[in-house]
Amino acid sequence: MSGPGLGGTGVAAALAAAGTTLLCAAVWTLLALTHPAVPDVSENYFIDGLWLVLGLTFTLAGLFLVVNRNGRGMGVLMLATGLLQALRMVVILAAALAGAGPTAAEAITVLVLAGGITNAFLVVAFPLWLPDARLPGGIWRSVTLLVAGWSVLFAFLDTAGDSQWYTLPNPLHGTALHTWLDGWLGPYVFDAFTASLALTLTVAAVRWWRSPGPHPHLPEVAAAYVVWAALLTVPHYAGDYPGWLPYAVLVAGEAVWMLVPVVAFRRDRRLSLDRVTRRYLAAYAYFTLVFVTALFAAYLLHRLQPGTGGGTRWWQVAAAGLLGALLRPAARVVAHAVDRYYYGERAHPYQLIRQLAERMSHAVDPADAPPLLCRTVVQALGLPAAAVRVRTRSGPRELARLGELDPPGLRFPLTYEGAEIGELLVPPRPGQSELDRQDREVLSLLADQASPAIASLGLYEDLRAGREQLVLAREEERRRLRHDLHDGLGPALSGLRLRIDAASADLPGGSGAADSLTAASAGIGQAITELRRITHGLSPGPLDSKGLADGLRRLADTLGSRSLQVALDLSPDPLPALPAAVEVAVYRISGEALNNVVRHSGATLARLDLRVLPDQVTVEVADNGTGFPARASASGVGLRSMAERAEELGGTFTAGNAPVGAVVRAVLPRGRVD
Repeated sequence: MSGPGLGGTGVAAALAAAGTTLLCAAVWTLLALTHPAVPDVSENYFIDGLWLVLGLTFTLAGLFLVVNRNGRGMGVLMLATGLLQALRMVVILAAALAGAGPTAAEAITVLVLAGGITNAFLVVAFPLWLPDARLPGGIWRSVTLLVAGWSVLFAFLDTAGDSQWYTLPNPLHGTALHTWLDGWLGPYVFDAFTASLALTLTVAAVRWWRSPGPHPHLPEVAAAYVVWAALLTVPHYAGDYPGWLPYAVLVAGEAVWMLVPVVAFRRDRRLSLDRVTRRYLAAYAYFTLVFVTALFAAYLLHRLQPGTGGGTRWWQVAAAGLLGALLRPAARVVAHAVDRYYYGERAHPYQLIRQLAERMSHAVDPADAPPLLCRTVVQALGLPAAAVRVRTRSGPRELARLGELDPPGLRFPLTYEGAEIGELLVPPRPGQSELDRQDREVLSLLADQASPAIASLGLYEDLRAGREQLVLAREEERRRLRHDLHDGLGPALSGLRLRIDAASADLPGGSGAADSLTAASAGIGQAITELRRITHGLSPGPLDSKGLADGLRRLADTLGSRSLQVALDLSPDPLPALPAAVEVAVYRISGEALNNVVRHSGATLARLDLRVLPDQVTVEVADNGTGFPARASASGVGLRSMAERAEELGGTFTAGNAPVGAVVRAVLPRGRVD
């Protein structure tokens, strides 16, 4: 938005209209207070005050919608309706108190009729704005024109139906046009009103059904309007209802459901409101609240003490004191509510940062800092996802993630003592190409606040990454050494033994040379046996024959029996190439977990699941046995061995009971195959 301090011409005009409406309410209040006992005038103050409340509510809702950008057309109509409503009330009261004549009454008629037309059209055509805050086009445009024509007829009949306003004669009352329309349409005006409501609601339902969506707040809007329409129409046809009920429902109901669109056509999060505009919005909402409170307080006091004349009563002083004491707290509450409406938690970034600092100070483990930062970003700011990464010697390492980073999002550096130690990644909201200015400012502050706590994890992550690299390098070297021994030295020794055996066969039996060759052959045989033992210890033998998938299938077949069925599920199948350390860890964890099932669970079915994802490998073994005992220790040799194998690669290991049986799961980083 542009414009110095008022967010652009459209918003400035909307604020001016709202200010005029508020001025009309203030003038009306001043006139009512200074003329408390005027015959045929003062007894209508409360009813007319309700119409002013309705006008203020229309204007408040319209102002928010115009500022929001979403629903701007409806917002302009609400502003115009509210302004005309307030102008009508103050002009009529001022003219009546001044004793204006017929000429003034004719000018007032135009104002009253215009206000009635806009009010009728807004009330009946409201469903036509759903679900996207725009009036329908195409064939539905005829419905809009029909409602507009009906609004003119209804407003004319309603305006001409009053013989006078206060003491002012109504020039339309009793005219030929009024008499003709009243005789022709008067008996059916409420039926036409009900039919119009049904028509516009039907059109809204059809458009909503055809709209792709999503429209998360529309059920609340539609429900509020339908309830209001039902309360207004059903008692009329049911009969036997208080005479004030339709009037009360009409005024109070409109005031309530007109505020619902403010929630439905919610703020545009790309909106950058300046401080002046926000303060204008808060001030208008505050003074509207004050007017409504004062009006109802005056009504209640009047009901409690009917017929009181001059003089000040103790309860009047007490009420005035109580109202004055509540003004300042109410102003703070309203300003806070407006800021929260537009910006959520980011309206008060320093409070958000203080909350994050307090949570981090209470965290026992420094590793809790990255998840806390991600939760603050996603839950407090309402952003779709967040991730924290730190720099290590082996490259960036992700410490925490909440939500899906698609697209990757904007990068916020984490710096400590002048050095960049990592980054906070946050994608924009759905439907937006980038984060707005308020989000960027708050996220930068949050990143600065969390950086010292995350910096302490840098050394630990370096050590952890170094250990993982050592494990990966160790297993790769073991695999290479096993292949060299198995494919090079092993066949060489076997060939040498065959040659010695052949030479020994050509010598006479019992000779010294033959005995020496026989002893040498036996020694080579022992060396081959030892070589096989060494190569088997370097890595599992089944992995060297046909790979991990075949090794797991053999493992499942070996441990399966008539009493235990072992199912294997690989995804994808065939498996992609994995680092040697990952393959060894998967095989060892799978074997230990299945052995535990065989020895301890009493299960009849076990399932081994292996999932290879772009960044991690998950191995899970589940059974339908008795599960872990309630007081079983998690430090058993088998469980501890599986956990150590997962943790030395930087993975995680969990073991626990399922609804049926037990489940052990290891999540390992996939790594790269060199």
